[in-house]
Amino acid sequence: MVSGSSSILRVMLWVLLFAGPSVQAFPGPATPPKGRPSSTLHDNSAIGELLKPVAEALVQGLVYALRDGGTHRERLDMAPLDQGLGLRHAQPLTIRTGAQALLLRDGSAVDFFLGMDLGRLGVAARWMRSSPRSRQLGSALVLTELRISWALLASEFARLRLEAGAGALLAPDKDRLGPMAGLSFEGCVWGPLDVELRAMVTPLPYRQVDGTAGLAAHVGALVVRGGARGIYLDHAGALAAHARDGGLLGLYLGMGVDF
Repeated sequence: MVSGSSSILRVMLWVLLFAGPSVQAFPGPATPPKGRPSSTLHDNSAIGELLKPVAEALVQGLVYALRDGGTHRERLDMAPLDQGLGLRHAQPLTIRTGAQALLLRDGSAVDFFLGMDLGRLGVAARWMRSSPRSRQLGSALVLTELRISWALLASEFARLRLEAGAGALLAPDKDRLGPMAGLSFEGCVWGPLDVELRAMVTPLPYRQVDGTAGLAAHVGALVVRGGARGIYLDHAGALAAHARDGGLLGLYLGMGVDF
């Protein structure tokens, strides 16, 4: 994978740097192309030689970071404890990202989230856009969240958060903003496999109940997530009626990076 990515990037760099007429490769004095001084060709060659190892190092570093990074690295018996290896859900600093596609009972949705845990304190943001199967013009709903959390439990094998913040519902006929609170849990099941549970409630000015239950498989820094999610909405406007009827209930599958 590393050699393949490096080869593709190397070819792209050479094409960009040496597009157009090039210097003749036969013995004897070379004749620079008309209108292009030989100093320019030498400069491009020097830049190319400098950029090649930099590009290769960047690609290799990215691959190594995804392969050897993440929160679920195993700690060897000889490894120092202060390196954070093997701490999993008790890491001193964790950043979580993800993108998910949802197949709902009456439509589909996309969901993006970003979170950070610093010790027991955490902050997270989420954005989701859902569309009913009818796909009527202006019928999409957008749900956003911004929360802070405190870990009631933060051990190597589990983290339980108490979360509170603000949520917004953006619909074509009505926008709403209200407080929200809930709990989230992440725990080890077997090896790199985790269970993830989440329940959030917005009591007013509209009612929203958001629940998630799923699994997360950690492969280095990459995380593959899948499970079930249900969202109930009420007093959210006429165009959110499909959510009250159970439309925002279905399965999700996505991928992210945890480090």
